[in-house]
Amino acid sequence: MPYSVHFAAEIDAPADLLLRALEVLLEIAASMEGISPTSAFWSEAHSANAELTLGGWRFEYRIHHRDRRILVVGARQLGSQARSS
Repeated sequence: MPYSVHFAAEIDAPADLLLRALEVLLEIAASMEGISPTSAFWSEAHSANAELTLGGWRFEYRIHHRDRRILVVGARQLGSQARSS
């Protein structure tokens, strides 16, 4: 069964960027299919969130190996603090 990708309800980013992030995360999900269940990758993946930087935004996501799911838990525009001052 392939991995699925989900976005937490509070994720607020431009729609076109969310679509691109989904496409990239689905590619990542597909690449994880070939990783052995006993690989050290999985213990590392469970210990911290992963990040995807795309179009000036950083998406933070968690890999839930047992549920075969990627969950995007955060998104923020990079450099937004500098522009607001």
